[in-house]
Amino acid sequence: MILLSLLATIYLVSAADSSFQVYHRLYEPNQPETQFIPRGTIVIPGNGHALFEPSPSLSQELTQFADELQNVKGAMYQVALERDGDVIARQWDTSAVKVCHLNQATSETFILHTSHEGQPYALDYFVAPSPHNGACPKKAKAEPAPLRSFAGNIDNLNTTLVVRSTRLPPLPDLRVPPPLTPEGAPVVPVPEKSLFQKYWMYGAAILIALMMSGGGEEEPKK
Repeated sequence: MILLSLLATIYLVSAADSSFQVYHRLYEPNQPETQFIPRGTIVIPGNGHALFEPSPSLSQELTQFADELQNVKGAMYQVALERDGDVIARQWDTSAVKVCHLNQATSETFILHTSHEGQPYALDYFVAPSPHNGACPKKAKAEPAPLRSFAGNIDNLNTTLVVRSTRLPPLPDLRVPPPLTPEGAPVVPVPEKSLFQKYWMYGAAILIALMMSGGGEEEPKK
């Protein structure tokens, strides 16, 4: 009975969910930094696939970002990962995309990097499609602001969450150092003996045996 209770406890601990908070904000280099606000939660079940749960007020927050936007050219949309023990937001790991790339975005991807123990330490954020050269696309006059368009399409956005664990590089194939003499010089290997040097004693023994046998008795004459 005690064993069954212990196994049940171990299963519940291993199956426990892990959750990590993701924040976002609008960053403009020439303006004072604004505070991060909740963007959503990354949930990693103990026995299932990881998923991202967005904030219920995400669309309204993005619309508010659009109203506060001043410098579109240099503006960045930042997401941040809150890690255990990080009290100051400046210590959080952040990832950013240009605001001008949000206008035509149809999908977003979160990549959560974790250690071997399963603890997250970094977060990458991408939107697609986006230009390969990173330049802002030309905006038509009647086209809405990028953040406002992103806010209106956020519920239809294809969101992907990828969890990547740290991988150690393969160990190098080290060679065994050569043996050294007490003086520190390399030990000279003994040259290998030839076939005659290895087996001459057997040939000499056979020759001596033949000489001692006398060649055998002569047959009588008829």
